[in-house]
Amino acid sequence: MGPRQPELHVITSGRQSLNEVLRVAEAAFLVGMDYLHIREKQRTARECMEWVEALAQVMPRERILVNDRVDVAAAAGCRGAHLAYHSLTPAEARRVLKPGQQIGRSVHSLAEAKQAAAEGADYLLYGHIFPSASKPGLEPRGTDELRKIAAQVKIPVIGIGGITPENASHVLAAGSAGIAVLSGITAASDPQAAARGYREALDRWKESQR
Repeated sequence: MGPRQPELHVITSGRQSLNEVLRVAEAAFLVGMDYLHIREKQRTARECMEWVEALAQVMPRERILVNDRVDVAAAAGCRGAHLAYHSLTPAEARRVLKPGQQIGRSVHSLAEAKQAAAEGADYLLYGHIFPSASKPGLEPRGTDELRKIAAQVKIPVIGIGGITPENASHVLAAGSAGIAVLSGITAASDPQAAARGYREALDRWKESQR
């Protein structure tokens, strides 16, 4: 059996309206986006709930994750919640979420990854790997630490930060189970074409591993 299908996660920017995000989500899902993360730090719980309900009209609810707002994820019955360093711990979030919902955790080192896995996270988001417009002035972490994390934790690790269709293979080769993309898709003039480019890059890498 070959490697598992690499996942494509898309994360909202916090700078677009719901209507814009609906357009991006619908277009990206049609060409192979696996999960959409609602990462809207400035929005209230009520607004985030409205986003989930609206997005569930253009893509499956079980493909939607809510960042930080564990309460909204539980109430909406979506895929689950993604946690940042300032969020609840995975163990705390588990008390709020419904059985079967997923917990993701952003990590920036091997030590953080091991801790998150021990606390019950279902997957990790590691980065930023390459220079990223969303992290100006911060040194990228590269793939060396990603390789160590993927080898030492038993849950999937998703790479994030400056990933393009051209460099996605380097992230997957380091052991990542997939990639997460922000502006590469959300800010594209043609989000569907952009998402297709990423999906095709992931699929090409998988085929090369057979």
